[in-house]
Amino acid sequence: MAQIRPHSTKRQHQTETEHEPVRITARTPVPLDPGRPSLAQLPDDVVLLVLTFVEDSDLLKIASLSSALYEQARYVQNHTVHINLDQPNQARSRLDVLRSNLLLPTVRVLEVSGSSNTDQERGEEDEILSCLANMLPSMTGLRDLHWQILTPIRTDHHWRMPAPIPRALLNHVPTQTRLYTSVAAMDEPHERVHAFLAQLVDNHNLFSLSVHIAFLDEYACRATMRILKQVLLSCPRLARIPMLYVGPPVRHPHGIVGDGPDLGAPYCGLGLSGGERPPALEELGLWYYPWGREPTAALLAIRSVYCTGYPEKGNEVQYWAETFDWSRLRRLNYIPSTGNLVLEMAPKLTALKEFILDLCGDKTELTAFLEQIPTALELLSIPSWSYIGDKHGAITQHGAALRKLTIHCLEPLVTDTDLVTLCNGLPHLEELTLDIARDKARNAWPYSTLDIIASFQCLRSIKLWFELVSAPLPTPHLTVSAARQLFAYLRERNKNIRRVELCSGAPRGWTYTGDPSWASQNSIRLLCEVSLRDVDVADGFMRVTCPDFSKEMNAELHRLSKETREGRRGVAEDAKTLLLEVALDGPLTYDEWRAWIKLTWERWEAWKKAHEPEQPQLPQKSVFRGLVSSV
Repeated sequence: MAQIRPHSTKRQHQTETEHEPVRITARTPVPLDPGRPSLAQLPDDVVLLVLTFVEDSDLLKIASLSSALYEQARYVQNHTVHINLDQPNQARSRLDVLRSNLLLPTVRVLEVSGSSNTDQERGEEDEILSCLANMLPSMTGLRDLHWQILTPIRTDHHWRMPAPIPRALLNHVPTQTRLYTSVAAMDEPHERVHAFLAQLVDNHNLFSLSVHIAFLDEYACRATMRILKQVLLSCPRLARIPMLYVGPPVRHPHGIVGDGPDLGAPYCGLGLSGGERPPALEELGLWYYPWGREPTAALLAIRSVYCTGYPEKGNEVQYWAETFDWSRLRRLNYIPSTGNLVLEMAPKLTALKEFILDLCGDKTELTAFLEQIPTALELLSIPSWSYIGDKHGAITQHGAALRKLTIHCLEPLVTDTDLVTLCNGLPHLEELTLDIARDKARNAWPYSTLDIIASFQCLRSIKLWFELVSAPLPTPHLTVSAARQLFAYLRERNKNIRRVELCSGAPRGWTYTGDPSWASQNSIRLLCEVSLRDVDVADGFMRVTCPDFSKEMNAELHRLSKETREGRRGVAEDAKTLLLEVALDGPLTYDEWRAWIKLTWERWEAWKKAHEPEQPQLPQKSVFRGLVSSV
């Protein structure tokens, strides 16, 4: 396919404002030696398939080899396109490149994300989205559209909620494209959610819909649920509901539920009855739901919740278990233990491959569920080893298929004995996420546990979480040098391991007051990977980066890690620089962190005093804005 790209001519050098695109046609590749095998002899579709397995950095090198490979590499590079509305200039540039180089048909996955705070930002978003709407019909190969735009809630600017897709954009989505989106109604009226859900009724693009609806009052909740019910029953391609939360408002950004229903609270669920059911789902996550029960005289006498208004006989848990088509469900994100729904569903889950259990749930039901499902799981995630206890068979019975295992979030930790049992029972495990403790007796890394982890023969990717508390600071600290050492230790024992992510603590981001906490600003994630780049020869062909850093910050992290750090901890100017220091030298003590907060405040006061005449208001995107609230 011929490409169009900017090309400089002599006439353009004379007039800098003029740009005349010139069509560059890819020449047919010719083998250097017809008697030997050559890439030039492969069909285009085979070359394109091979290039899909090449990393982006290597694709750039391949594109520079010939005009034919340039065309094919550009085709693969644009299979997934991310439009971030928080970076409008970059978003416009990406769309211009796609349009001017005739690359719109190559897009397979389009991700639109961002958040808006000011009228000016929203105006820029509307301009970009209008341009994108005009381009969508030309994206003839578009398979998936992910809509992830967030807007702040009026009552709490720390919160973000999904924004509806503009109707003009929704009307231009190609027929074959699958739409992934979310809807949320929290601490504000539901009118906007009603309008968005009304747009989705009978929509043939809707493939995945996450729902978060908070009870405000009886009328608003019932009206919202009626429209949601229409969406679930009328969209033929709907196959995924990753999250369904219908219940009390969440009072905290980390998912802490507020007050429960009052006695006698009326039914506010979907109200499916008479054999009504959504299409057969491939993914479901039930986080909170007001399960209805038949309003019998006995239940009404004790003012039982969610009885008044429920339209079916028996209870809603039984209706879902018996009426829904569970034969296509491949992923179960989380389901509550209410009414033994998980056990009633278990024998019907003939396609289940992935199961994720969050912080809640009945421990006895979990082992029974894992033992009763008729398929072998490929992915399993549980919050604590206590959910399994001594019933190792609940996991190892899936050993023939299990590829990914996560045991993360709560104590107690997995012992070495239990880990050996898992190693013997899961011979095909490729990814492992685990909470482990340091060797406190020797004040060292838990090398005995690392030896067992390395003995998983097929293991390729590992994610380990180490505890992080402010007093006393656990040692040894997780730093770049320590991460490189631990990665080398694991690689010496198992060459199949190619990726290790090490985390100190589980930062929650904000405290109950909305301020940054000690844990959130002293926790670090470090990613260790096998590298084939020449620049990593001196490091034994391994690369250590921080996933939370930009490319420039990771380059600085690499440079500083080569220096002698003895007594060279700097005074960080902002939260990102502080995280850089944590990655190099370990966390600050609580007293050091409080002193840093005080110093940051003093710096901000001095800056504000010096710039008061020019800028009396706090800048919208000041790097100190998040730190001011923490004092």
